[in-house]
Amino acid sequence: MLAKIQIFLRQNKYYCFVFLMCFGFIAFCSLFILREKFWIPYLVFGLIGIYILVFHLEKFFYLMAFIVPFSVELRDIIPKIDFGFSLPSELMLAGITIVFLLRVILDNSYPLAITKHKISLSILFYLFWIFVTSITSTIPIVSFKFFIAKLWFVVPVYFLFAQYLKKDIHSAITFLLSYATGLAIVVCIISYWHIQVSDIRNVAYRVTSPFYNDHTAYGAVLAFFICILSIIPFIKSLPKWQRMLSLALLCPMFIGLYLSFSRAAWLSLLTSFGLWTILLLKIRIKTVLFIMATIVILFFSFQTEIMSRLSKNTQDSSAGNFVEHIQSMTNISSDASNVERLNRWSAAIEMFKEKPFFGWGPGTYQFNYAPYQNPAYRTTITTNAGTGGNAHSEYLGPLSETGFIGLISVLILVLTVLNIGIKMYRKATDQRLRLLSLMCVLALTTYFCHGILNNFLDTEKLAVPVFGVMAIITVCNMMMKQQENVDITHKN
Repeated sequence: MLAKIQIFLRQNKYYCFVFLMCFGFIAFCSLFILREKFWIPYLVFGLIGIYILVFHLEKFFYLMAFIVPFSVELRDIIPKIDFGFSLPSELMLAGITIVFLLRVILDNSYPLAITKHKISLSILFYLFWIFVTSITSTIPIVSFKFFIAKLWFVVPVYFLFAQYLKKDIHSAITFLLSYATGLAIVVCIISYWHIQVSDIRNVAYRVTSPFYNDHTAYGAVLAFFICILSIIPFIKSLPKWQRMLSLALLCPMFIGLYLSFSRAAWLSLLTSFGLWTILLLKIRIKTVLFIMATIVILFFSFQTEIMSRLSKNTQDSSAGNFVEHIQSMTNISSDASNVERLNRWSAAIEMFKEKPFFGWGPGTYQFNYAPYQNPAYRTTITTNAGTGGNAHSEYLGPLSETGFIGLISVLILVLTVLNIGIKMYRKATDQRLRLLSLMCVLALTTYFCHGILNNFLDTEKLAVPVFGVMAIITVCNMMMKQQENVDITHKN
């Protein structure tokens, strides 16, 4: 009998080891829980996470992408904390950044082709100016905290991810589906909470908490991933299960987008569809830009008449009526959300006029905008102390915080990414690269359009997918150039 046990243990030593470790972990945690030391189990999970981070960085990266939608603000856990920090995603991003930078320094190696790419240079300029204006900031401690957070958003999700993509471009799908799967689970949870109440109007704006503290951020990420998941099934080189998973995830995304009642998200998805139509019909982008410039000129030429017309729209937003909710988009007379945006934008412009070159400092808008509010745009949600948050614009926010060069850095990044992505879709002969570039361009279009009305790149919920998609465009562009060089060599 003893001999049989010894043989069994030798043959199954791996499984026995795993069983003993699990049993020991449960016993260890149970002992401390009985003594009301509830934080010990989390410490053990933390140690396991550190092991995966150090020895399996790539797996940890995709795990981070899956977990980001579940993250909650630290202030929601500990109300006394008055600064924004998401757990566990920002902690994971910070850890990835440290390990990645240490590896680059110790190995003294990183693909220069990635660093020298136009998109990479645009991002580096964007980060450089944030750093410069952090030095000149009116509240340096806030600005440097903002800059450091921006680093752990960009460094792992763009530069490290680009390295993985260079080895295997299909890593793009692994990353996107990891995030989308986590997001779909969150959507199911939020939608379940939503349908539990009959008064949709009063809960639509707060039911997304604690996962998303704003229903517009929730809508923005859903519009973003609807574009991604709509294209993945058409990439023939992918395994069938990935294409089927993408189709399955689309259903909760559409339901969540509708229940978000985010007018900006709906509009951004419609804009993305418009761009897709333009690309499908092969209309030249220069023609589109000319039409857009004409519309802008006409708007400013007849702005008095247009604003007078818009001021006559008194339809307020309605979470219970889809048509009324759409009609309220142009209500700038009584819709509190719309008028408050005008208030924030007006304040941002006035702040820019006072400090046009360096701005007030990254992340400082919310602490400085109160005196610059326009009395004409006061609403029921306006606060005298200016505690309402950011500038509600991905363009005017940087204008007030980092000056006109800061706005230029944002516009350069946006135009560079979209220009390269669109050119790739039109010129690439590889069907995989064409569709990857198309889905990335459409997804980014939803966010850049949404960015006119809101700004969420200072949160990991949007920064992770946005900069991740930029990395995909960068590497796809590098691969296309390599293929073109090979074709030219063969012809010669």
